[in-house]
Amino acid sequence: MIGIIGSLIMGAIVGYGGRLVLPGAQDIGIIKTVGLGVISAFIVGLVLTNAGFFVTVIAASLVAALLLWLVIRQGWVKA
Repeated sequence: MIGIIGSLIMGAIVGYGGRLVLPGAQDIGIIKTVGLGVISAFIVGLVLTNAGFFVTVIAASLVAALLLWLVIRQGWVKA
């Protein structure tokens, strides 16, 4: 249970960081932001297995920004 709550908190931090990196306003709510953060943290966790916490958060925020940019570019979310 703590792992799920920790993943959601980490997802919120990473998703918000990804939204800060990408310029402009994004029309996504908190649920999509947390989902974006959880997905990007999972991807970075697979690649950077032995990295520190701050390195993981920064890398996951950059991956979240890239994923958000791709989603906006595909037209799935309005910018």
